[in-house]
Amino acid sequence: MSSNSPQLLKGFRDFGPDKMSARLVMLEKIRKSFERFGFAPMETPVLEYEKTLTGKYGAEEKLMYRFSDQGGRAVAMRYDLTVPLARFYTTNKETLPKPFKRYAIGPVWRAENTQKGRFREFYQCDVDVVGSSSAIADAESIAAIYAALKDLGLQSVTIRINNRKIIQGILEVIGVDGKKTVSVLRFLDKIDKQGEGKVKKLLEQDGMSSGQVKDLFDYLQLSASESKGLQDNFSRLMLENKNLAEGIGELSDVLDALYGMGVTTYTVDLKLARGLDYYTGTVCEMVLSELPNFGSIAGGGRYNNLIGTVSGGKEKIPAVGMSIGIDRLIVALEDLDLIKYDSTQDVLVFNLDEDKLGTYLGIVTGLRRGGVNADLYYKTDSIDKQFKYADSKKINLAVIIGEDEIKKGIVTIKNLATRKQWSVKSNKLLEEIKKSL
Repeated sequence: MSSNSPQLLKGFRDFGPDKMSARLVMLEKIRKSFERFGFAPMETPVLEYEKTLTGKYGAEEKLMYRFSDQGGRAVAMRYDLTVPLARFYTTNKETLPKPFKRYAIGPVWRAENTQKGRFREFYQCDVDVVGSSSAIADAESIAAIYAALKDLGLQSVTIRINNRKIIQGILEVIGVDGKKTVSVLRFLDKIDKQGEGKVKKLLEQDGMSSGQVKDLFDYLQLSASESKGLQDNFSRLMLENKNLAEGIGELSDVLDALYGMGVTTYTVDLKLARGLDYYTGTVCEMVLSELPNFGSIAGGGRYNNLIGTVSGGKEKIPAVGMSIGIDRLIVALEDLDLIKYDSTQDVLVFNLDEDKLGTYLGIVTGLRRGGVNADLYYKTDSIDKQFKYADSKKINLAVIIGEDEIKKGIVTIKNLATRKQWSVKSNKLLEEIKKSL
């Protein structure tokens, strides 16, 4: 490619008709899944004041795109859909239902190191419940995302779930300074990418003793598949530490609610921390057992302090949410051969005689008005070229009207996949096309 040719920025992508059509189909399935759970749509702007977004993401904040606009205002492109929701709720809470259940689907921007499934512009599909501390809200957010993934054809979704208060309580029990909690959580979030051995070394370098690191991981190995087992494993420590007792209790309630909703493919993973600083309780990720090294395709958790932080007040407004990273998901679906790139057009009306253009226009218009996605070949050309055009667009059916068809009052239909060809009366064309799709 010439150095003078226009190039795409690294980490950004174009989507041609095939891929864009598949994305739209997926997004529509996700939207319907979210609405079945009672979530209502909303949208916020791409740009926010920089001060609205900063101070919310911890170490991840360095990945934010920010600049001064023409008016000299410090602005930033949204890093996720959650902090803009917090700003929206703060300014509109008097008019919103309580609790407020919303979904949002839109692009976000992060200056990440690009790799497979990691991009600098990507779509998130979020559900959130604001104004409720009920475990049902946590479970319902998880269940809505799980249902959406199932609707997309994924059958091997595993839910990893934890509560950050459990980790915080364990750190207090083993004598780790509370000021180190945030950094410990960030290091634990690196386990999947860097491994336990590396993370243990990082924790020691950060000031934890080797004994504390050993004790931490010994406790984090304790787990259970149901709430009673979880409580039994930590029964003594729950009496000693408030955060641990609250975390185990909250996680148990969420597990019970998930079970009540018929969601049972979860595993309690006490090492799960999630990377963003604003999580305060439940944290969750979803992975595919068929792609164990791919990483998470969805995640989220409870963030009870974020909205108060954004508003600048001391009021704590409970909130919980989950998000699907649609672009990572598409890469996973491609790896599993579960995504289809089909045409959005059902029919091509051939143009074989310029004197009959009025007839062709009438036919394609009738099909469109009847709800069929129909295209018309613009100019009179060889029939081979028109077949090639139809094949290039993956069109299912060809409608052919030549001199013989007009004389007989019929239309020829050809299935371009099977090459089967048949004729019908002109006034039965729409009915026959719909039957054949």
